[in-house]
Amino acid sequence: MQHPDFPLLDERIHRPHKLQALVDILLGLGVPAEAALAGTGLQRADFQRAELRVSAQQLLSVCANALRLSPQADVALRAGLAARITQFGLYGYALLSSPTAREAVAMAMKYRALTAPLVGMEFAERGAQVAWQFSDAYRLGEGSPLYRFVLEWQLGTQLALHRDVLGTDLRPRVVCLPYPAPAHAARYAELLGCPAEFGANGRCELLFDASWLEHVPAQGNPATALVARETCERLLAEFQQARGVTSRLIALLLQAPGRFPGIEDVAAAWQISSRTLRRQLAEEGNAFQQVLDKVRCQLALDYLRQTQLSNDEIAASLGYSEAANFRAAFKRWTGLTPSAARRKG
Repeated sequence: MQHPDFPLLDERIHRPHKLQALVDILLGLGVPAEAALAGTGLQRADFQRAELRVSAQQLLSVCANALRLSPQADVALRAGLAARITQFGLYGYALLSSPTAREAVAMAMKYRALTAPLVGMEFAERGAQVAWQFSDAYRLGEGSPLYRFVLEWQLGTQLALHRDVLGTDLRPRVVCLPYPAPAHAARYAELLGCPAEFGANGRCELLFDASWLEHVPAQGNPATALVARETCERLLAEFQQARGVTSRLIALLLQAPGRFPGIEDVAAAWQISSRTLRRQLAEEGNAFQQVLDKVRCQLALDYLRQTQLSNDEIAASLGYSEAANFRAAFKRWTGLTPSAARRKG
């Protein structure tokens, strides 16, 4: 299911810099702002409001509009490469002022929630190579044009930020992608400066020589980095506080599947009363059991589609003492039996 660290799609808690940047690029391609913002409920004048916050769903709507309206098939790659690290505010300055490349990586991962991410991301070291690994955090579908768009945008952005921190000569070794080659496949190598491997058996990563980890950023400054990091800590705390209670509850329930806490336990952990928790959930149109059922249902679908676990094993992993209870609950949630859902894929 959706990555637990990612806010719900409709939570308006992100600063609008990425959305605005994409709209501006579309304007430069002749796409009117009204068309670029269709379905978002936003107007271009809204970007003048300092308090404006947008949701991942609004950002995805602009991506979908770009897919439909852009005269350039490679617009997402170009949009990413056009990004500048200063567009990311204190997060960008924290990366730029990091004393070492390793510290820049650590900063990038710790405070990434401040960048309105649309794809999941991890960093891995493999001897002579390092890899940025990407995943479909919002379950858009790895073969869908929309996921391909947001991933292309992320790939371009990733390379642009690398070059801002470490220099324009930095080039990846290869990019591996899980989907078939699109019509504009040749543009990957041209724009990213490395070979592109499509249909890479589920792999989704951008690989570099590990030697760049030893580079010292040209603008590295420990004192500036400390101030930027402290500010990022405050901004991250404010961001987490702004997330809706439903999103926080989903993240908590996913921490230990199979040992789901009850509402009293959650309320105690958050130092509020269960009555307050029920009220907060109700204000977002949810109830505790409803959220728990949603988490169990999505986990069950993941297990059925991606593993060979038996119904008994899935039932136990979801906290059910008997498989019969799990089967009855699953039929109530989806209208299907677990076996039918597995066959359907």
